Amino acid sequence: MDIIGDIQNNWWQMPIIIAMVLVYAFLLNAVLFKPIQQVLQRRKEKSEEADKLSMRSRRELDEKFAAYEKELLEARRQSTKVKESARNEALGHRATILDDVRKELSEEAKKAEASLQAEMDEARGEVESAVPGLARMAAGKVLGREVPA
Repeated sequence: MDIIGDIQNNWWQMPIIIAMVLVYAFLLNAVLFKPIQQVLQRRKEKSEEADKLSMRSRRELDEKFAAYEKELLEARRQSTKVKESARNEALGHRATILDDVRKELSEEAKKAEASLQAEMDEARGEVESAVPGLARMAAGKVLGREVPA
């Protein structure tokens, strides 16, 4: 079986074989390859569309996260301002209460000092009025007799 010899003897069959191969190629392409290529093309398009949706979703998520971070930062600033305001108000209230207490204590100290001064003056007056009598009694005891006033 010499292939070259067979081709030389049956040369007239070659165009028929070539035509059959072309017909088979056309039929295979139409029946098998085109539907598969269409499926692959649709799959590629869906994959690209899913990628685009994914990227858009990621961008939206990033934007929303940035907005959330911004709002959170602003809320923290506001809470700090509220805390500072409340603290300053409390310190002011404390200062006014302390001033009121100081005034009351000062007034009470002045009253106590005045009362003490009055009692000291009264006691001094009593002692001064009692001193001559005590001096007479002491002199009388020392002298052994009564001393006239």
